[in-house]
Amino acid sequence: MLTGPSAQALAGDPATDGAHGFTARLDIGGVRACSGTLINNQWLISAASCFVDDPAQAASLPTGAPARKSTATIGRTDLTGTTGHVRDIVHLIPRQDRDVVLAKLATPVYGIAPLRPATTAPAQGETLKGAGYGRTKDTWIPDRLHTGTFTTGEVQDTTVSIDGAPVCKGDTGAPTFRETDGRLELTGVVSRSWQGGCLGSEETRTAAVAGRVDDIRAWIRESTASTLNAWKLQMVTKTTSGLYHAIRDSNGDWSGFGDVQKVAGTIEDVKFAADAAISGKNYVFALGGDGHLYEANRRPTGGWEAFRDLTTELGAKPGLTRVAVTSTGKGLALIGLADGRIYHAVQDPDEKWSKWGDVTAKLGTLGNATQVTTSQTSGGQTHVGVVADKKAYHAIRDSDGTWSESWGRVSNLDTGLDSINGMAFAGTGTDLQIALSSPTGDIKHAIRANTGSWSTFGNLSGKLGPHQPSVSVDAAAVNGEFQTVIVTTDGRIRHALRHTDGTWDAADEPTGYPGTPTMAAITGSTS
Repeated sequence: MLTGPSAQALAGDPATDGAHGFTARLDIGGVRACSGTLINNQWLISAASCFVDDPAQAASLPTGAPARKSTATIGRTDLTGTTGHVRDIVHLIPRQDRDVVLAKLATPVYGIAPLRPATTAPAQGETLKGAGYGRTKDTWIPDRLHTGTFTTGEVQDTTVSIDGAPVCKGDTGAPTFRETDGRLELTGVVSRSWQGGCLGSEETRTAAVAGRVDDIRAWIRESTASTLNAWKLQMVTKTTSGLYHAIRDSNGDWSGFGDVQKVAGTIEDVKFAADAAISGKNYVFALGGDGHLYEANRRPTGGWEAFRDLTTELGAKPGLTRVAVTSTGKGLALIGLADGRIYHAVQDPDEKWSKWGDVTAKLGTLGNATQVTTSQTSGGQTHVGVVADKKAYHAIRDSDGTWSESWGRVSNLDTGLDSINGMAFAGTGTDLQIALSSPTGDIKHAIRANTGSWSTFGNLSGKLGPHQPSVSVDAAAVNGEFQTVIVTTDGRIRHALRHTDGTWDAADEPTGYPGTPTMAAITGSTS
């Protein structure tokens, strides 16, 4: 029989520093050690057998606080070091039909990319990898994360057998994972093994069993909902297949991508999209191939109001190529770029629009304008940004409707960029936060205080994943935090979040969108 280890990683190769930071070492009351996986900001997944006196009685584990004080060390490849995070485990939610448990951390973990559950089961003969802190072939209590490679055997309703690298005591609860399209995804949770090849074992068989996770994703989301707050990030993306919408909750989990045109009506040949939110209602704007601008909205309950053509309300604007929109609290402010000129309109609380106003006539002409962005800061100032001649410009419309005297040239600041192809604004309180992108893939971030002073421009490129030029950049304020998203030239969506204390989350990538993304727009809303 396979045994349920009294649980400490896989007897394979030592992991390189910083690798597989989502892997956790669990200390259960100082009497048992296990492994686990960070699956969102505040939850781990591990084996229920780690938290009971008799591992064979994993199904007897009750929901609630662990019987023994339990801690998790996350993102510390070398346990003798000080990197990563240490958190108390305060609540357990076991799964009754397999050796799997969700473990809530006392406080969230930021700066480490979680490992998301896979959407499909492993296939027999598939190669998987694993990581854990358990015993090795020559070390009783290792102080370093180890990794191993497995081959999938029989796949059952709740479990999958694996064989390859030895799985030893302490590896219980460890993740098995695969790489799909360059992204790692969690396929299982190690439960029990023969422990062949482990120090102190005379067994030669190395087979093990892992609990499947691909079929319990809905249970995971429902079970971890207790740590959610009301704030969400909403995103629309235009891809080669159409226009799609997704939501990222405060746990860092993304919903699936829904087809906007199936629920809000078809727009022929969508060229560009933008969105903004008011009190949970998400307004989506789509620029059609006919040059008309259309508006739809998603209600907080999830239903959609159909697209309507805004040409009559706003006035015809031939040559319209870009729009940006921001919430003004009770209404919306819309910026348009048409034939090199910048225009502005406002929507009142009754969802009635003013006619386009010519901003260029007030502030001056900018040559070869290609991008626009807008956001509001507290106090009612609407900030407008324009990329023109590969330079960045900024202007302000005050709450009384007056504009700044002229365009301010952001490019005159020490941005560290010789050429700019994208700019995005997000208002966080009285501050305006800005992201700038360059054709070479460099992305910079800075903050403009309400006094008009600018912070130093910091390098955001590394915080958004591997260096890659982008074709789209957008930003939003969500619960006072700055969030930004880019679409790379190789068709990936990457997202990063800056907390109010200045720390950054690890970059994440939503998946599951049909086609290849060409742009993405984001907004913050409450449910």
